[in-house]
Amino acid sequence: MSRKAHDISSEHLLITGVTSYIGFKTITIALARGYRVRAVVRSERNISELKEKSTIIAQSLDQEQLRFVVIPQFLETDAIFKSLEGIPVIIHLASPLAIETDDYDVGIVKPAISMVTTVLEAATRVTSIRRVILTSSCVTLIPFVWNINPDSQRLYIAEDVNTSVTGRSSTALEAYWASKALARVATKAFVNHARPKFDFVNLLPSVVIGSDARLDADPTATVDSLLQGTWAAVLAPALTSSLNSSFPYVGTPVHVADVARAHVDSVDDVWSLETLNTPNGVILDRDVQDVCRKSFPEDVASKRLPLEGSLAAIKWRLNAWQTEETFWVAIYWF
Repeated sequence: MSRKAHDISSEHLLITGVTSYIGFKTITIALARGYRVRAVVRSERNISELKEKSTIIAQSLDQEQLRFVVIPQFLETDAIFKSLEGIPVIIHLASPLAIETDDYDVGIVKPAISMVTTVLEAATRVTSIRRVILTSSCVTLIPFVWNINPDSQRLYIAEDVNTSVTGRSSTALEAYWASKALARVATKAFVNHARPKFDFVNLLPSVVIGSDARLDADPTATVDSLLQGTWAAVLAPALTSSLNSSFPYVGTPVHVADVARAHVDSVDDVWSLETLNTPNGVILDRDVQDVCRKSFPEDVASKRLPLEGSLAAIKWRLNAWQTEETFWVAIYWF
């Protein structure tokens, strides 16, 4: 499927969540392709930090290809609506992460749902909008309890959705799982009820890994910066068991560059759809250690890379043919 023949510099994208891992990669790809971008941030400080971390962001701001909109309270009445004038496409990446909070429902679940519905409702009031691109997750296919007794034989597809989320979450990860599922259910309900004139694309990546361009450009970044969250778990097989994840990863990872490109490709190249972004065949323990032995043999021999950790993974059969057919995604193996 080829890109539409038109001047993409005439397209004006509004992107939320640009300070995030995936969002940062997405905005830099959009700018590199020539799109004009209106980026939503929470504070002026975010703007300064983004300029310091990316040459293309700094240059695009100077050249007026990029404009920032500061919205301290995303859910404030009409806050996002006021930033949509003349915008044809929204890429909505902003959403709460699985972080510890006193109340998971208030801190993670409800905001995720409200942010999606706020964007959709605002978009219906702007005649220029033709498409809304939303970041979801393949964890929306299954209930959280699936992890306890997974069905590793069933083949899941993008149309599957978990509608059985009930009760309060007991952990941040469970709340994150619920927030993604309920936000996707709310999206479907909104579209079915409101019948908006714009179409929407819902992207459902699996575990997203890869280098963090924000850290690459940060002179103050340390080794400890890499040994946090997902990166710590992925590096565990190369290092020590102290980094092992307390929770097994579900399925196999997808590279952050592929996920970001899929968001930008969705501006023009696809019809309204929901699509999974996930490769098959990666076994993190084996593949991380194989990469170490092949690329860093001296470090392995000296035990600088002791290869003593592990990352347990639950087998999860996902059919990503629609993604591959639509985007012609080049899979990056970690």
